[in-house]
Amino acid sequence: SSGINAEWPLRPGFEETMVLNFSLVNHMPAPSQSHFLPFGEAFFKLQYLKHDLVDHTPEAESDEEIEHLTDDQVNIDLKYLRSLDSQDWKNQDHYRVLGIPHLRIKASIKDIKKAYKVMVLKCHPDKSSSDTKVNEEAFTCITKAYEQLYTIEGKRSYDSVDPQFDDDVPNVTEYNKQNFYEVFGPVIDQNSQWSLTKNVPRLGSDTDTIDTVNDFYNFWYNFKSWREYSYLDEEERKNAECKEERRYIDKINKTERQKKKKEEVARLHQLINNCYACDPRIKRFDEERKKRKLELKQAKQEAYRKEQEALKLQKEEEERIKREAEEQRAKEKRKKYRLRLCVDTTA
Repeated sequence: SSGINAEWPLRPGFEETMVLNFSLVNHMPAPSQSHFLPFGEAFFKLQYLKHDLVDHTPEAESDEEIEHLTDDQVNIDLKYLRSLDSQDWKNQDHYRVLGIPHLRIKASIKDIKKAYKVMVLKCHPDKSSSDTKVNEEAFTCITKAYEQLYTIEGKRSYDSVDPQFDDDVPNVTEYNKQNFYEVFGPVIDQNSQWSLTKNVPRLGSDTDTIDTVNDFYNFWYNFKSWREYSYLDEEERKNAECKEERRYIDKINKTERQKKKKEEVARLHQLINNCYACDPRIKRFDEERKKRKLELKQAKQEAYRKEQEALKLQKEEEERIKREAEEQRAKEKRKKYRLRLCVDTTA
């Protein structure tokens, strides 16, 4: 029970060796910390498998899976990367960090994975042979950008609040009325990216029929958007210390998301209202409708006039016939009276 059984046949010098070894422990230097980032073929294979960077199935590809990117299209912005702060990663431009600012929302999940693969190979801090290597701070930001964008949910969360998207709504001005298609066409096309429904109707042209224009406005006044605002949550759920605090954070975040969603719905309605107010087709259709209404009114008035005129003529004709009949009866009555007088005189 004391540690060494005295009955054991100990090797010669065993006790001396133990004492010597334990005495060396007291003379060991203080531990130091060194940080190494993983690198190498095994590391890359692990990352590809972990983040599904390798495609395993030849199934039909969705829009998120179509690959548009080639290796030489990944633009490594070293000046921007080296200016980043990993503590402020949520405010960075994730697409610029991954070298694909030209794709942004159009980038597929495969594009994101390919861009990250290129960035890892060319920018890893321990790859000293490359001129494009960055420090640990910047490489952490690259990893954060990839972790945000490599899933559909994370990508949509960031795309919804992409600072490069212009939320401005054109006002109702004489200039915008005169240049309606040039002003509102691009804005409608940009906002169509939020639609849950594919085949979003475009603004069209001046030759569109009234049915086409009505279909356009019916769609946009009932627009269903996938845009959401979880990326802007001020409180992070993972920082909660207990269940009650997590519920409180969820409540705050939910309230803020709903508020921003209502503001987005109001913005889209304002866009379509302004578009409708400036649309020359609406003005033309209104004028055509008023013209048709006036023509219909005039046609009704003309029909009524003719009807009244016909009734008048009919009444006059009936009165004439009645008058002639009465005159005829009176004439016959007088004739009979004269005949009767003649008979009485002869008798």
